[in-house]
Amino acid sequence: LVQFSPTMAAARLSTFASKVTTTLAPARSKVVESYSKMMADNAQYVVTDAAVEDKLLKQWFYTKMSKIGPTMKAADAEAQLWRKSWDNRNSATVGELSRMALFGAEVVAWFAVGEYVGRGFKPAPL
Repeated sequence: LVQFSPTMAAARLSTFASKVTTTLAPARSKVVESYSKMMADNAQYVVTDAAVEDKLLKQWFYTKMSKIGPTMKAADAEAQLWRKSWDNRNSATVGELSRMALFGAEVVAWFAVGEYVGRGFKPAPL
């Protein structure tokens, strides 16, 4: 039976820390070098003025908000096209009908795949 000794534990911890430091030194230097190069290459994008830095989040937010209107208009136009094609479904060609069927089958397939993945790749219970 080995007795616990604080000095022995401290010595082992010190040895372990030394090994970890020497093992990670090359990786650390590579990461620091890569970071330094990335920051030097992109120095033009770094904001140093505190007032400008404070405005950046609001600028980003309202820029994204300004895109909602055009996106909604585009979605409305797309919905109008779908409604028009639905109203003319009785005069659709075989090619259009087969494309619609394939699209519907793809939607169902992606739903089934999502359900399967969501259950952790286990089959559905019966």
